[in-house]
Amino acid sequence: MLLDPRLDITFPPHRTHLPVDHEAIRPLWHCRSGCGIWPCPSERMRLRAAYDDDPVGLSVYMAGCLFGATGDLRRLDRCGMPRPDALFTRFVGWTRRDHRLR
Repeated sequence: MLLDPRLDITFPPHRTHLPVDHEAIRPLWHCRSGCGIWPCPSERMRLRAAYDDDPVGLSVYMAGCLFGATGDLRRLDRCGMPRPDALFTRFVGWTRRDHRLR
């Protein structure tokens, strides 16, 4: 397993070959390509393709991102931080197989 320095979590080596144009800008958790909040629709599609054979791994990876984002966003602005349910939906909720990408 390789360490993904952007997210401070382990990232399986067979997942690192895909291009990353829509990576997260920390600590804001915005898309580097200017799409808005991360993960943007393009990054969600890329991650779905990367984890096509491992949907549980995708959920675990995104849960790690949620953990990192919660700490970063809390440090930036405790009062303006998104609600917990909104953060969960943004980072983990979309990973379910039956959830449509938006």
